[in-house]
Amino acid sequence: MSKTPVPIPVGWKVIVQPKAGKTMTDKGIDISATVDAQNHLVYLGTIIAMGEAAFMTKTQGGLDLSKWKVRPQVGDHVIFSPYGGLRIHQRGEKWPIILLNDTDIHGLIEDPNDYYAWVDV
Repeated sequence: MSKTPVPIPVGWKVIVQPKAGKTMTDKGIDISATVDAQNHLVYLGTIIAMGEAAFMTKTQGGLDLSKWKVRPQVGDHVIFSPYGGLRIHQRGEKWPIILLNDTDIHGLIEDPNDYYAWVDV
């Protein structure tokens, strides 16, 4: 985790720390350039901050998120939209944090190490 303070999300926004992809294959081939070029395709991460209305409001389509039985919380491992959100690069960090709408979170996972992102090999 970065020493740079995490921005405070407002409203229904959620900040996710993506799971870093591998930079070396099992055979020892350096793929860091590929990882840098493809890091926007990572879709697994951990919620590190949430706005006060995240998962508590109605969507434009009328879906009331506050009535969901399972609501993500800070510290939960999640699957999110790979093309959604805003990548925020923090000074001194290789991987950006991602500011997403709460509806861009698609699922909860127990252990992110049981899954791999597209850029993993």
